[in-house]
Amino acid sequence: MSTLEKPISLDKLSGLNGIDQLRSFSSNNLGRGAVDTNNTAKDGKYKFFKDVPRFAMIIEVGPRDGLQNEKTIIPTAVMIEFIRKLASSGLSVIEATSFVSPKWIPQLADAVDVMNAVKDLTGIRLPVLTPNLKAFNAAISAGVKEVAIFASASESFSKSNINCSIEESLARFRAVTSAAKKISVPVRYISPTNVAYVAKELHEMGCFEISLGDTIGVATPGTVLPMLEAIMAVVPIEKLAVHFHDTYGQSLSNILLSLQMGISTVDTSVSGVGGCPYAKGASGNVATEDVVFMLHGLGLKTNVDMGKLLSAGEYINSYLGRPAGSKISVALAGSCYSKI
Repeated sequence: MSTLEKPISLDKLSGLNGIDQLRSFSSNNLGRGAVDTNNTAKDGKYKFFKDVPRFAMIIEVGPRDGLQNEKTIIPTAVMIEFIRKLASSGLSVIEATSFVSPKWIPQLADAVDVMNAVKDLTGIRLPVLTPNLKAFNAAISAGVKEVAIFASASESFSKSNINCSIEESLARFRAVTSAAKKISVPVRYISPTNVAYVAKELHEMGCFEISLGDTIGVATPGTVLPMLEAIMAVVPIEKLAVHFHDTYGQSLSNILLSLQMGISTVDTSVSGVGGCPYAKGASGNVATEDVVFMLHGLGLKTNVDMGKLLSAGEYINSYLGRPAGSKISVALAGSCYSKI
């Protein structure tokens, strides 16, 4: 049995530095189908992980994007404790809530109370969604220090999601970004994955980060590559993040490709909670635990404690009354290992 074929036990997986492990294999193992340990094939064409960053920023979207679609209203106290548990895991950016009309998203009607309760968290960024100037002003009044805005990929989805056309949404965003600039509040933009011109417009408006969102989870590496190339032509790569839903199980491969292209910020949701109330069939966001496990396996730093992250996922799942949604949680539940 060659080195590449030897099984690796679950308790050792978390300690592997993927890039270093690949490089440590003997060149004798470079037979058919084997990975070149120096990240280059014999003809010099292929370079694996050449542009993968050494640190990846995780944007935890569970409290807002993850829970907004839940039919059972989550008590404010549970939401607050959920955010605190996520913060204790080492996550430094947590999308906390949304300042939208309760008519559209009743789950997040307690935005003011939630933000008042978590504003004592130090060293944690807590962006909130503010789709228009009214929402922005309400968020600022509640002490919010960072906001996000969201556009849609099609006219029909835009009208059902934020109740206006794409062009109308851009006009609203100009008002938000203009007001934010006056008081030095950072604005993050969550973009549809296939509209480069919208990303360019928002970048020029002053958004410090453009998160490219595959809301219904149909993207594959074959579609992500040209999408990123198109947007990287009009927006600097250091301003880009990715946001994948896992409807067809493609999120990790899409994230790996994005990392290889130089992107270092990834939106995730603990235990894969989430979905989109306006996109039929869309399952949850990619699970934070699974992404962190992959990143750590590649040797990337995240500053996230997996044990505490799993605990946060268990906490919200126990309230929702559902099993864990991450592959890591399921694997651990069926094994004798309790530590990653």
